[in-house]
Amino acid sequence: MKKIFFLIIFISSINYSSFSQEFNAGISAGISTSQISGDNLAGFNKAGIILGGFVNRKINNLLVVQMEMIYIQKGSSNPNQNVNNLADIHLDYIEIPLLAIIKNSEKISLEGGIHCSALINGYYQDLYGKLENQTSFDSFELGAIIGISYNLSSKISLNTRLSNSIIPIAEHASGQTYKFNKGKYNTGLNFILKYQI
Repeated sequence: MKKIFFLIIFISSINYSSFSQEFNAGISAGISTSQISGDNLAGFNKAGIILGGFVNRKINNLLVVQMEMIYIQKGSSNPNQNVNNLADIHLDYIEIPLLAIIKNSEKISLEGGIHCSALINGYYQDLYGKLENQTSFDSFELGAIIGISYNLSSKISLNTRLSNSIIPIAEHASGQTYKFNKGKYNTGLNFILKYQI
């Protein structure tokens, strides 16, 4: 039993060593601003937090592939709730973006890709609290991402990205659809500070 235990540790250390030589890792934190198309509100009025980490691998001098795992808050907010009585929407996700990053220069990088998100918590809220009997949110979100990063140093970068759902996150309250308008969609404009370890 001890031999098996030490063999597992030895193999793990070899795998970790080779992994660390080929991949880079880091942490990220930022602010999300979001809106939901189809909720009869407009503007990136909903603010939330972004926390997580990433791993990436350099393919060549121009291309890097990156996978992230982040906690992100999305939704929409009505700044005039006492006027038009439209409810806020609160959504918490665990999100996995998969990105291709193109180095445009030493300082600037462009990125594009997709994200898969699992809904942790989602609800409507008005001035009096959470609302019941509203349309439910899908537990899974698939979206597209484009963005740009600016390297502040060799370890720290500032990232701005725009994301949008590809499939609806919820039905319209009426349940109706029209052409490409199949329901409610998340749109996010995010500002993220990244530190590569």
